[in-house]
Amino acid sequence: MIDMVTYRKLHHSKQEGGKAVSMTGRITLSEEQMNATDPPSDNFFYLLPPNMFGFNMLEKRWINLRVDSILEVEWNISAFESVAMDVEDKHMVKALVSTKLEEARHTDVIEGKGNGLIILLHGGPGTGKTITAESVAEIAEKPLYRVTCGDLGTDPEKVEEYLESVFYLGKIWDCVVLLDEADVFLETRSLANLQRNALVSVFLRVLEYYQGILILTSNRVGTFDEAFKSRIQLALHYRNLDDSQRSQIWTNFIKRLEELKEEADFVDIRAAIPKLALVPMNGRQIRNSISTARQLAIYEKEKMTSKHLERAIHVAEKFEKYLLEVKDNVADDEWAREEGAR
Repeated sequence: MIDMVTYRKLHHSKQEGGKAVSMTGRITLSEEQMNATDPPSDNFFYLLPPNMFGFNMLEKRWINLRVDSILEVEWNISAFESVAMDVEDKHMVKALVSTKLEEARHTDVIEGKGNGLIILLHGGPGTGKTITAESVAEIAEKPLYRVTCGDLGTDPEKVEEYLESVFYLGKIWDCVVLLDEADVFLETRSLANLQRNALVSVFLRVLEYYQGILILTSNRVGTFDEAFKSRIQLALHYRNLDDSQRSQIWTNFIKRLEELKEEADFVDIRAAIPKLALVPMNGRQIRNSISTARQLAIYEKEKMTSKHLERAIHVAEKFEKYLLEVKDNVADDEWAREEGAR
């Protein structure tokens, strides 16, 4: 995100870390361009300095950018359609996001309070929660500001300060804010853990006044604090993937490999997708299997085929079988249900 107004508000000088902004990469006009009657077609860039600071959404820090490498964002509007989720749920998400973007007035009596769109996506790992949030940002044509519990820490004062800074930037940049794996902030408060109580209370207080689109993901909704129920506008449960959803995910990943012109027998792999989709795997496991098969094929100096995928899946299945034995043949979902997590 390039926003020099905000950058200057947050930094008292044009220097970062005591170092002056580098002037390398300065854009200069050639003699021919200087003598031309008509102005250059990309004249806007000639009005800018050679370098500018921009906020890296992934690394959560300001970095020095070359202006001549800046490009317009190309939104992937079709990304949401390829998400493997219930059709009605998908329609509901699109409706709420589209309406939120078009809203011109606040509906709450108290100005600035309770006007955000808060969506909770809950379910087991690898079921499509995070990719749904990423796709929502694409259809909204808004930057995605992703935050994890590791970014926030556990000290209540620092958590509140960090959250306020995230929501401040999220508001001025009109972001879709994703709080991934937000379980620690959603857990039921109790007398046994006062620090966690403070974290939950801080999150509730900051959440109350956020006016943008906020998406929370959770693996442990069974420990949910009841105070959040009235603050969440839409909650979607992501069940374990069925054969049809796995088939769609396999197809999406293979299509992406083909677009990247990877060395693979795509005719053979596509023919094997119905068989591969029968193996009970989540989205991350499918992606990992494809990555392993690709690396195996490269090592063996061969085109990747369905055989490489089957070998990768076989190794992963042995590990899953061992974990199941360790847990006395209790599957992850059953384990989580017994623990009251989901």
